Amino acid sequence: MAGAHEDQQAQIGAMLDAPGAWRRRALAPVLLGVLMLFDSWDSVMIAFIMPTLSREWGLEPIAMGALMSSGYAGQLVGAIALGALAERWGRKPVYSAAIVVMSLLSVACAAAQTPEQLGALRFVQGLAIGGAVPVCASYINEIAPTKTRGRFFSVFQFLMVSGYAAAAVTSALIIEQVGWRVMFVLGAAPLLVLPFAMALLPESPRWLARIGRPDAALAAIRKLGGAAEAALAATPAAANAAARTRFADLFARDVRWTVATLVALWFLTSLVNFGLTNWAPSIYVSVFHIPVAEALRFASISVIVILVAPIVLGALMDKVGRRPLAIFGTLVGGAVLLSLLAMPQGEVGLIVAAVVLGHTGIGIGTIILWPFSAETFPTRIRAMALGLCSAAARTASMLTPLLVGGLIASTGSVQPVFAIFGVLGLGVAAIWAFAARETKGVRVDEVRAGASAQ
Repeated sequence: MAGAHEDQQAQIGAMLDAPGAWRRRALAPVLLGVLMLFDSWDSVMIAFIMPTLSREWGLEPIAMGALMSSGYAGQLVGAIALGALAERWGRKPVYSAAIVVMSLLSVACAAAQTPEQLGALRFVQGLAIGGAVPVCASYINEIAPTKTRGRFFSVFQFLMVSGYAAAAVTSALIIEQVGWRVMFVLGAAPLLVLPFAMALLPESPRWLARIGRPDAALAAIRKLGGAAEAALAATPAAANAAARTRFADLFARDVRWTVATLVALWFLTSLVNFGLTNWAPSIYVSVFHIPVAEALRFASISVIVILVAPIVLGALMDKVGRRPLAIFGTLVGGAVLLSLLAMPQGEVGLIVAAVVLGHTGIGIGTIILWPFSAETFPTRIRAMALGLCSAAARTASMLTPLLVGGLIASTGSVQPVFAIFGVLGLGVAAIWAFAARETKGVRVDEVRAGASAQ
């Protein structure tokens, strides 16, 4: 019966790769990308409001780091919990509920009166944010055509990371004029888009096939715009597949090396990426004595450069693969960040250029990680495994503000920060080179073995 179940999932995969109108499938990365734009908005927005917030509330570096970390702590818990729920109840209801909670809590954050209140609210909001992204990424990957999966996913990812640029530009325009609270109010915008996603998009056909609901899977394919005329035989033994999915399945023999490799990549890459994202504005102000408005403009350069990267990478990864791009980006990023150790602090323009280039290189690795991870795991654990990877990233994001704040406070210098980030960037490049296998052109329903290099 297990073989019949796998055959059924393979048939669904073949239908998703077949010709068809696919009008609503084309809408999926757009709708979910716009919804997840406000995940990246929230992630970077706290960095851009921090110079103003620290001045208003008199925050020291350690307190600033703790406030930044509070949201990531919630995201760590949410990524694991909601990933598991998505395996049990489906992708659509979980990401829909998470987006509602995420948006409402953003408005609540705007009303916070103390650092303690804001930290507590951001923790609760983080529960929803942390779970929404991996579940949406699982959904996009599960409906994507194999041949152009990288490009298909890049539309979602471009919109998702555009929140970084939107927050950077918006913060530079309005924080000094109207205050930081408006940034949180704008974070509730997904509530305007969610009804369209709920009405137009079906549940993931691959997930429906996995839990033994072939008729619903075929209906979902038809709703997406594909041809699904053939009937699929029901597989009763598979009907309880979702209920049998457990966290321990992430450590099964056929996937545990994949899990270990991807968790390491996510943790180390995020440690550098979010460290630069969160601390660049404050470092420019406190270490290089750049005015706040100018520092925000400098910090926004990296964010805007990374904004266009998914489109470029999406066009390339279906041709040259995922690994070469990730190796190149992280290798260059790590080397450039190490070069900052030799630059005199008076050369502000040169330092900003190096930070931008280093951040961009590491950002390439981060961008490649999302489609690579989603297509590396088998459907039976995809949302849960992506949740664990996202939790690793959130853990790094939570630790980074404390690490950077502590280093600057104890040494009075930013040099140790750049040294650590540079070494970690080179380490990430080595993991990509020696412990990851290429996934270009591999159907997600054909994923079986671990991620050893090939």
